Amino acid sequence: MTTISLDQPTPHSAESLSDILQRHNLHNASINIRNMTATGFSPSGLNNVIALAKSFRASQSSNIHRASTPTLAKFIAGEIISRWENRPATSLTSVDFTALGDAVGDWFSAQARVLQHVVPCTLFPHRVSSIAVGPVIFHHIQDFPTETFGIARAEFWPAEPPRWKRWLRNVWAAVRERPVQSAKPGGFHFEQLVELAAQRHAPWMAIVDVPGRAPMESRNAADIATDIALASIQLISPGSDMRGIARATARAAPVWRADVARTEDGRMSISSGNTIPALARSQELIAEHMEAASPFLQSMGRRLAAYLSATSPLPELDEAWCNAAYWYHEALAEHLDTVAVAKLETAIEVLFRAESMSGSKQRLLSSFDAIFGLKASDAISPQNSATVEQLVIAITTARSRIFHGTWPTLHTDLPSAKGKPPTSYADVETLARLLLLNFSLQLDAYQQAGETVDSTDAFLAWIKAQRTTNNPPSTP
Repeated sequence: MTTISLDQPTPHSAESLSDILQRHNLHNASINIRNMTATGFSPSGLNNVIALAKSFRASQSSNIHRASTPTLAKFIAGEIISRWENRPATSLTSVDFTALGDAVGDWFSAQARVLQHVVPCTLFPHRVSSIAVGPVIFHHIQDFPTETFGIARAEFWPAEPPRWKRWLRNVWAAVRERPVQSAKPGGFHFEQLVELAAQRHAPWMAIVDVPGRAPMESRNAADIATDIALASIQLISPGSDMRGIARATARAAPVWRADVARTEDGRMSISSGNTIPALARSQELIAEHMEAASPFLQSMGRRLAAYLSATSPLPELDEAWCNAAYWYHEALAEHLDTVAVAKLETAIEVLFRAESMSGSKQRLLSSFDAIFGLKASDAISPQNSATVEQLVIAITTARSRIFHGTWPTLHTDLPSAKGKPPTSYADVETLARLLLLNFSLQLDAYQQAGETVDSTDAFLAWIKAQRTTNNPPSTP
């Protein structure tokens, strides 16, 4: 820990102060305006603070979910400066170190609360009943539960004043040459959020309860949970028109586009199109489908809840599903089939915790055998003569060639394997979707059966044993 004077030269801006700190190689500095000093850490000192933060976040500790290493290191650095700024290192005793440890423990305890986040999303164009996916509940903005946040609906949706008051307001604004001031939806707390939702055409609000995290980590967890919940809705609602549902603060695309092109002979081509997700699906159809698919949403919601609360009895399997669902959601947002297929295959890899291309191939073959009862040499379906092994090789080869640069990313076609026909986006998306849905349902049954072995191999073996027991092969 080092303290420097800021008197000469006197900084006149954030840039000049930054230059001084950089010149003295001072990190995580605390500025004392009264004394015109800055106290911080050298690179080696900061590394020691980071190592200390990591020790408080041991991998088996619940603290690992409450704060990231940078967040905790920043707190510890501030505590060290505030406690020991004017003390030589030789004066510190075990009492001081114990007090620092207690302060860190108290800080972690203070994070053991639930933060409720509101995340605007582009979802369905129609207003339907709220949709729950575990700890994430999507409300149409017209149905926003104002009472949950202790505000009146009249504050969130302010009514226009009577006509005569509006006239008087407008005249007064014109006389003063000022813009008309009127109450905006959302009230004091939600005005900016509602404005963001309107700008991004995101009329759905995801309310996410995040337990036991520091503020920044809690916000990030709410974003990720929302993405996984959106993936869950995509998993039960196949179709290209659902690829665009997204969080407003993430990969939400414009809901319409306009294009102009000019030919060599000077003719102009003008086109525009509406890209609102699920626009062709009626309000009644969406509502009926959400109701019919509720068992799937409940199952996937359990995966998400277990992961978010860090209380899962099978943390590796639940986390694998959530990781895969996140990759699935990311894949559907891609416009290039090469990138989309690579991400879909990544979703399958992380779902089964494959460790290599060969491991991915073997896990995929095992999953076909366990979940669908199909061997490597079996045809995928009566309508598709390709074998399971051919499909698996095509999928794993496509991802490998794209990621290793042996097939151009910016290509309209997908690579083939060993002279075999290439796979397609539709094939890989369908497979990833079926595996994710079946994985979640089977994991519910696995837990209900009292199984406690938290590994992919044991899980797949159990699924195969259950399928064999319930559907024994017919005797010739």
